[in-house]
Amino acid sequence: MPFGVILLAILVASCGGRPGVIVSIGGETVPMVLGSSSEGTACSTSIGDAFPENVPLTTVHAATPVTLRFDADQGATEIRGWIYDLEAPSPSGGPNEEFTVPGRSGTYETRSIVAARTYSITVNVRWSFVVTQGEETHLFRLRVEP
Repeated sequence: MPFGVILLAILVASCGGRPGVIVSIGGETVPMVLGSSSEGTACSTSIGDAFPENVPLTTVHAATPVTLRFDADQGATEIRGWIYDLEAPSPSGGPNEEFTVPGRSGTYETRSIVAARTYSITVNVRWSFVVTQGEETHLFRLRVEP
């Protein structure tokens, strides 16, 4: 009987959906679109790419540096991000800034965002349950005005 209870608990835990993430700046939620997702077990993995055409632009009136707040659902283990300056791309073509927030929530104070420019921000949430794991990537654009 105890083995059956343990097995049922494992199945229930692994049937949860992917944890979502909310990004906010100054208490305001930033709209995002899903860019890609992956989900896997020891036996298989599924990957989906959305290729969104209309990534939402959020304009905030704030001083720099801007602080991004992340709140992910249960199961999230790490939040990673990449910031791209759309008006002054890095010479390598890669991100102007990368960051990692351990766990499922926290804040990150940006270093490369300056006023009056537009940025593309990619947010990746890694998650893990008992027998499944995966990632979900969200995209948004940000413009900071003084």
